[in-house]
Amino acid sequence: MESSALYNERDLFQRIAQGDAQAFATFYDAYAVKLALYVSRFLGSELWAEEIVHDTFLKLWSIRETLTTVENPAAFVYRMIANRVKDHLKHQEHEVKLQQHLVRYLQHANTTQDLLDYQIGEKLYRQAVQQLPAQRALVYKMRHEEGMSYDEIARELELSRHTVRNLLNLALKDIRNYLLQHGDITGAVALIFFLK
Repeated sequence: MESSALYNERDLFQRIAQGDAQAFATFYDAYAVKLALYVSRFLGSELWAEEIVHDTFLKLWSIRETLTTVENPAAFVYRMIANRVKDHLKHQEHEVKLQQHLVRYLQHANTTQDLLDYQIGEKLYRQAVQQLPAQRALVYKMRHEEGMSYDEIARELELSRHTVRNLLNLALKDIRNYLLQHGDITGAVALIFFLK
């Protein structure tokens, strides 16, 4: 026999599938905090947990038409969250390896060509930052040149932490793309991927 909670969740999913924003808000209110606590235990970061939960619910809304066949909504959402956490951890592992590569590269950059390559990469990097749209450039410089935290940037610019994170991610993508399009990758490759 179905529990009333499971029945209610299925009913909410049926309504969400039909585009009922109130049903979506009800489901969000019931699970967002629990899911953020669940994710933060794995990542040790409330900010990343909030972002993953937010992105998961955006994804849920974007696929709402498919929710009519979901038997256990809570399990479905927890599985979506687990997949996002797994992807996030893989990305973090990749970034750490690239940062380690940069450190090794710079420790052994003792030839004139190595230093010249690095200088070329640094020049391209500065050009890439100059090409950023104004708000992205401002947020990027506040974070990476002035060392301000996300919260400090958000307060000063009157933005949410989530918006600050999004602007930084967009700036980093723009910088990487610029470096890949305009540079000889030999000297700048570590610099490109170190940017995070």
